[in-house]
Amino acid sequence: MVQNVVLSWSIQNGSVRVAFKDKNELKDTIDVARGLKKCTTVLKNATYLNVFTGEWQRGDVALHEGRIVGICESYDGHQEIDCTQKFIVPGFIDSHVHIESTLMTPNEYQKVVLPRGTTSAFVDPHEIVNVLGEKGFEYFLECASKSQMDIYVMLSSCVPATTNLETSGARIESTTLLKFKNHPNVVGLAEMMNFPGVLFKDEGVVEKLFDFQDVRIDGHCPMLRGKDLNAYIAAGMSSCHESVGLEEAKEKLDKGMLVQLREGSVAKNLRDLCSILTSFSCGHVGLSTDDRNPVDILDEGHMDYLIRLAIKEGIPSEVVYKSASWSAANHYGIKSKGAIAPGYVADIVVLSDRETVKIDFVFKSGEMIKSYDDVRDILVRPPKNNTMNYELPVLKDLEITSMAKLEQKIRAIEVIPNQIITRERLEILPVIDGKVGSNPNRDILKIAVLERHGNRKPISKGFVSGFGFERGAIGSSVGHDSHNAVVVGANDDDMRLAFEWLKSNGGGFVAIDEGRVIAGLPLPIAGLMSDSSLDSIYKNMHELRTATRDLGGRLDEPFLQLAFLCLPVIPDLKITDLGLVDVNKFSFVDLLL
Repeated sequence: MVQNVVLSWSIQNGSVRVAFKDKNELKDTIDVARGLKKCTTVLKNATYLNVFTGEWQRGDVALHEGRIVGICESYDGHQEIDCTQKFIVPGFIDSHVHIESTLMTPNEYQKVVLPRGTTSAFVDPHEIVNVLGEKGFEYFLECASKSQMDIYVMLSSCVPATTNLETSGARIESTTLLKFKNHPNVVGLAEMMNFPGVLFKDEGVVEKLFDFQDVRIDGHCPMLRGKDLNAYIAAGMSSCHESVGLEEAKEKLDKGMLVQLREGSVAKNLRDLCSILTSFSCGHVGLSTDDRNPVDILDEGHMDYLIRLAIKEGIPSEVVYKSASWSAANHYGIKSKGAIAPGYVADIVVLSDRETVKIDFVFKSGEMIKSYDDVRDILVRPPKNNTMNYELPVLKDLEITSMAKLEQKIRAIEVIPNQIITRERLEILPVIDGKVGSNPNRDILKIAVLERHGNRKPISKGFVSGFGFERGAIGSSVGHDSHNAVVVGANDDDMRLAFEWLKSNGGGFVAIDEGRVIAGLPLPIAGLMSDSSLDSIYKNMHELRTATRDLGGRLDEPFLQLAFLCLPVIPDLKITDLGLVDVNKFSFVDLLL
């Protein structure tokens, strides 16, 4: 078995191939592929997926110095593994993910997902870049350059997500993005969430699209249809992971986009959309975990779970495995990944059951990986400075006052379980002593967002339904995408305590009940990621879920649902540190009516 294989790469105009380090290596590869020399490892008598024909074929798969050098024929190797009862597929490729949403550092992330078959990922680090700016890019690119799995970085196009609806810790213009464009781990421009900015030709948006027209540009356009979708695609966007309906996804596929079937921890769209996967379309449909939390990764899986789910929905396994590998590699121009064929990198998943995705072991560039401890560490120090830079609110700051005498009509954000889109809900609440408060009996809670990047903006307040809390409060420093502090609660005292805990712990998730902290997970790295192991994060997350259920909560993932209430590019009604946002109109609206 080859150890510590380092493959060099050549990136030219989006095309990536494995480069031989010298002519002797090239000559050696030819001899091994011809059977004149033994190869490093042979997977004997395997049933492997040919992504080019869509067939399961049988024979040896020969690996040498990190590459696949032969299939179909019989080979001899220094190591031979009997795969008579095994199935071999290309390493899984996550076509769109935010590593920060796993709450793990890139190092912990790769050690967790590589043994689960994910050998490559296209990563948008816009969570940490919204907080730390250029330093966020630098941290992720250094991690990517030293990671064992392939981390391909898409440069974040929308920091902040909007130009005037929220306050972020950084503002990234095209001039900054161009500094990183030629980094060897950068392959394109990440999701252009500001689709109204595209359609209305915002100068900053146009500049980014023009400067990056020679690389892939990811899209993000929920519910965009017709001529507006045509314009968005014509401007350069080539993919979308935000489709919520089958007809929407079909239209995007018809118009040439890579449609990414997403199954995150909140946004779960794969079941609704997977019928779009056919033997013909699977090369143009990718899989995306997007925002998947550590509990779901440990309990259900990562890309392996998405594959399992699609197969369970009746999609043929050969179609799903191609979608989970070759489609993303082909779309992004990574020409040496995504197939079991000569000349491709030996990124391989060995299965004992292809229907249930039961993984025996993984090869990453020819190195066998069976467990967490087999993955080499990324020796990069994460940035750890307290980014919760705000003054603690007093109770008066959390009050919502009204001039009405008895009752007040209000707008509330209605949470939709397992979706990141929301609805507007109009309600009438009682006015007591000139104030409008939470009404847990009617599932209407107060929500507050506090800018945490040192700009000293006043607190923003509103109402939300769908959490179900009878008492207490929860708080988070993860609030997509500007990541201001956000708290939902049944009373102001517990909400104020949640803000206090977030500040003193450098960010994280917290649950409060009657003046007591009943569960918490500190996230000291930019208020987004833990410096602990997955097992520790998992334990804390389970405690938080139990705590929210004790408060009366009924959402499966209350903290991620809370985080997406601050994202003013996903319809319909959201809240930022500056106020309530009607996303369809891209403008602020009044809380009190």
